[in-house]
Amino acid sequence: MNYLAHIYLSGDNKLLMIGNFIGDAIKGHNYEKLQPIIRKGVLMHRAIDDFTDRHPINAKIRKLLHPEFGKYAGVYLDMFYDHFLAVGWHNFSNEVPLMTFCMKFYLDALVRHKYLPFRIKTLLYTFIIGNRLKNYAKLDSFENALEYMHRHSGLPRTGKEAVECLMNNYDVLRDAFYEFFPLLINHTRIWRLEYDKEDVAVSD
Repeated sequence: MNYLAHIYLSGDNKLLMIGNFIGDAIKGHNYEKLQPIIRKGVLMHRAIDDFTDRHPINAKIRKLLHPEFGKYAGVYLDMFYDHFLAVGWHNFSNEVPLMTFCMKFYLDALVRHKYLPFRIKTLLYTFIIGNRLKNYAKLDSFENALEYMHRHSGLPRTGKEAVECLMNNYDVLRDAFYEFFPLLINHTRIWRLEYDKEDVAVSD
């Protein structure tokens, strides 16, 4: 999953959101240096990615996308899923509008700026200026986000090409998202419960 999904799956805990947000930037065992709640967020990020990568629904979709994106099919799928989460936000968060959720996260991340790795600090300003999280719902803004990744991450397709692929497979990708995402929500809930039990056991 991509940034919006990771943040959403963190629930209401601000430091847990930060850990989940920076997860890709924390390599190896470097998470052990972080404070406990942020460390939990990083490990949750990895658990979410692992479940997502291994699930047969997504394996099938990656196979569909592979001719277009090769080994990066999973990266583009994560981005496409964030688009569907943004578009269908009301299906998963009835109480907080997407705009409100994004603005709160941006503010929380700025307040906790000291916890962010350098690469994420620079990325955060791009997110805020372009309101990246909310604009995943808009195809033109989503194309710009994909284009940014193409230029800065070495992904093989331009934003325009990636959006064309999204539109050509829109129904299949949307259906896969709505089949998979509730499973991921449940998996994440169980993971948090198990993590907390283990944490308590270690503390005792």
